Amino acid sequence: MKSLIFKVSAVFVAVVSVALMGASLSVYFVHPDATSEINTPAMLNYSFEQTTGENPTWTVKRRFSIDPAVSAERGQVGTYKTAYEAITKAHEDLASQMGRQKNEKVSAKGVVDQQLTMFDASQQQDVKAIDDRVVTLRAGAERWQTDVQARSEEAQAISVETLEVRNETAARRTDVLRLRHELEEARTDMFRLNEILRHDTDQLLRLELENQALEQRLQQLQQ
Repeated sequence: MKSLIFKVSAVFVAVVSVALMGASLSVYFVHPDATSEINTPAMLNYSFEQTTGENPTWTVKRRFSIDPAVSAERGQVGTYKTAYEAITKAHEDLASQMGRQKNEKVSAKGVVDQQLTMFDASQQQDVKAIDDRVVTLRAGAERWQTDVQARSEEAQAISVETLEVRNETAARRTDVLRLRHELEEARTDMFRLNEILRHDTDQLLRLELENQALEQRLQQLQQ
């Protein structure tokens, strides 16, 4: 009877030993390697410093910030008891920065779209105002042209009358000089109006080109 108990006890101890050895091997091979995780591409922005002593700790520092909301380029994420806790906090910090950066990009795109819409509306108003101004200037130029033609004909008529009426030569000469001076002023004004018309036309074309470029840029941003 005693020998049977010893045999059963020996078999039980052997089974328990094999089971514990299997568990140890499983833990050894399945346990994550902290050094490998620290050297992953996702953790290149973080430095991990281990302090020695009775209670060793791990300090995580940020090499540079990808989030504009973080004022300092380098900053300490925190100090933790284990390497795995430090790696977890580094991943959380990275995810937080990337989340804020994504939200800021979305907000910036919304602001740009709003500004483009306002600028497009302003451009349309400017183009309409320029068109109205061009119409007004053309009408004024036509009136000036008619005025000049009428004054030129009047000057020619006065010149003929001065030949026929010799007694009024002195007075007519004064009128002729005055009319010729007005004619030159009218021609000068017409030339100036033509220059203004040309300048406004060039400006209108330039604004249309800029408007096309902005529309193309808006399409690119929407894509």
